[in-house]
Amino acid sequence: MLYKLKEEQRYGRNKDTVVNYAYINSGEYRRKFDRISDNEKLNKLLYRLAKTMLKHRSGTLYEDMYWIDAETATVVAKETACRVEKEVTYSGSTLSKIENKHGLVTIHTHPSGSPPSHADFLSNYVHRYSLGIVCGHNKKVYVYTANEAFSGERYNSVLGKILNRYKDEEIVISLFFEELQKRFHVMVKEVK
Repeated sequence: MLYKLKEEQRYGRNKDTVVNYAYINSGEYRRKFDRISDNEKLNKLLYRLAKTMLKHRSGTLYEDMYWIDAETATVVAKETACRVEKEVTYSGSTLSKIENKHGLVTIHTHPSGSPPSHADFLSNYVHRYSLGIVCGHNKKVYVYTANEAFSGERYNSVLGKILNRYKDEEIVISLFFEELQKRFHVMVKEVK
């Protein structure tokens, strides 16, 4: 007797990270990117890359990332073949392309739709990126910057205290962003 596998198992898909294609092709989603910068060409590129990454990684726990020169609105480097779940690994090629380039804008995916991680803030600070953007498979878009390095323990401590007091995800994220910005030299917000 043949057992019929669930579609997500058959194709190696994770149903919780499948992207809503109608939404990411919508005007509502595109307008989020119109609010990211004053550079229309950059905003259009960011929107196009977000759709490309989300479609590529739909139904998986893998992430894609692009590095963009904000002035020229051109792609400097990309990582689209990462094979470690929920992580972007910088190849030697990417490192050589971004080395000594300050002010780059980064955009990457988070399959869980979570806000920027501690590693995202640290990378933003270390590489002196001018802006980081996270596109969640759940329709969320976050922007962030970091002007200091701080420990993962401190990041997790802030989050843990809020999670102990609140259960509503929207409230937790809002309060978490407020606390991060009070305690550290960072900017983080959801683009709505």
